[in-house]
Amino acid sequence: MLEEKHLVLPGSDLSFLFQRDGCRTLRMTIRADGSVTVKAPARLPMEDVFSFVRSRLDWVRTKREFFALHRGEPAPAREGERVLFLGRPFIIRAVSAQRNARARLTGGALELPCLRQGNDEQRASRAVERAFQRWRLDAAKLILGRRLARLERTARRVFGDEAGVSSLTVRSLRRRWGSCSVRGDITLAAQLIAMPLPLIDYVLCHELCHLRVMNHGPIFHALLLALLPDAERRKRLIHIWGLEHPR
Repeated sequence: MLEEKHLVLPGSDLSFLFQRDGCRTLRMTIRADGSVTVKAPARLPMEDVFSFVRSRLDWVRTKREFFALHRGEPAPAREGERVLFLGRPFIIRAVSAQRNARARLTGGALELPCLRQGNDEQRASRAVERAFQRWRLDAAKLILGRRLARLERTARRVFGDEAGVSSLTVRSLRRRWGSCSVRGDITLAAQLIAMPLPLIDYVLCHELCHLRVMNHGPIFHALLLALLPDAERRKRLIHIWGLEHPR
């Protein structure tokens, strides 16, 4: 069973997630949000773990500075701004809201029906942002739901089982692209629809494998590679995407 707990390095303010698993080596990773994870062999003494973390303090500071410079905050959705849909760029165009009018992608534009706000630019900008958020959530529910159902059938065929999704929730997420509960409830980030489909599929396959294995051990990775042979390459591309496209 995976041991997992949050620790603070003695004599410092560095906190990190500590895990013991079946690995043979001691290793450290740092996410774009600056959070640190340390994984250690099952019987390695904690003194060795703390010594290792202490030796990497300069590296942690350097990586956090790099992420801080490149992370930034997502720009609000405004008329004339560029947004991405399935990896393709579209320019936001606010149009007059008619009865039953819907947002649509046409040519290189995303047309968003918005109520007229007179000459108040601030209120007009907020209206565009709200319209964009509604469109993104609706589009994400439709596209991610269909894609997940398709990959769910593929996973059952590949693994020869009947594991299935109990429920799907799509909403804006700041720290994760997706998650899966022990009950089979999957949550996906609405921001995923900005990505190219191959990267979206990686996230969906990752969560579908969690229906079978809830940790990230060797069995999980074997399942993921069976379902998606180039999973490691796609994982690296998603990491780069996350750095270049703040959410």
